[in-house]
Amino acid sequence: MGQDKKQLTKLLAFVKEIYDHPDNKEFAEGIREMVLSDKDFQERLKEIVPGADPESLKRIEKYLALDFEIDEKIFPDYSVIQDEQARTQLTSDFREMLRYQYGTRSHKIDFAEFCRYAHLQAEMLVNYYFEKKFGGDIDQIVAAIQAYLPKYKPYEGLTEVSGIAFKTKLYYLRNIFKWSANDINIYLHTADVRNKQSHRSLMADKDLIRDTEDKLKAAGAWNANLGAPVFKKNEEGVSVAVAVVGQDILNEYNFQVWFDKQPFGSIISGLKRLLDKVASSI
Repeated sequence: MGQDKKQLTKLLAFVKEIYDHPDNKEFAEGIREMVLSDKDFQERLKEIVPGADPESLKRIEKYLALDFEIDEKIFPDYSVIQDEQARTQLTSDFREMLRYQYGTRSHKIDFAEFCRYAHLQAEMLVNYYFEKKFGGDIDQIVAAIQAYLPKYKPYEGLTEVSGIAFKTKLYYLRNIFKWSANDINIYLHTADVRNKQSHRSLMADKDLIRDTEDKLKAAGAWNANLGAPVFKKNEEGVSVAVAVVGQDILNEYNFQVWFDKQPFGSIISGLKRLLDKVASSI
């Protein structure tokens, strides 16, 4: 039974609004699966949009952010994750992450949202490691962490590994996997993006970057060849750069420089590296 074309147009706009909202991932996935599996989809679109030709259909696909090309991208091999629910969620989050990289989710590239979904995967992989390695025994997990981080004190009533701070678990894995500080920066930075994003809209703070570099250059704590702060220690045993601007400012500067570069590829490589380590260690 035919429907009024104006009503269908309004319906299309309403569906797109729901589809674009990050909280409606399952609905969006259902739309894509329906479209991909329906051989008569283009014919039905022609009924809804009279005179629709292949180019028009492509524009409709773009408008709805159906992103079929995402299916052609190389995903991490999450098949090594034995838990079906975790495996499905990881794959879904990776797909959603790519939509923000290629701008198909909201018709714009969004590095902050890309980082948020990267962190969700990293956090799930880290929790999965502890659950499988220690059989979910929270006392064993706490004891293992304290062997490397003696100052760690769990809060009273801790019953699940998800209740342990992500950074605490990550520092433990750094020791187990024998990673350097630089190796874990990607996971720390994406976690920072998630935390900062919950408080405000996140954009690179170019003023902070410029002001910090000006202070470091004026104090002779800038390596012109590397285009980076001088980290060697002074007579007091403190990093030259830290002595000039302080550790907190330097940490924020390093984050802002990283965020400004928007290293999509490095984050994807970092996820694959974490997956490989987790899979081979449990």
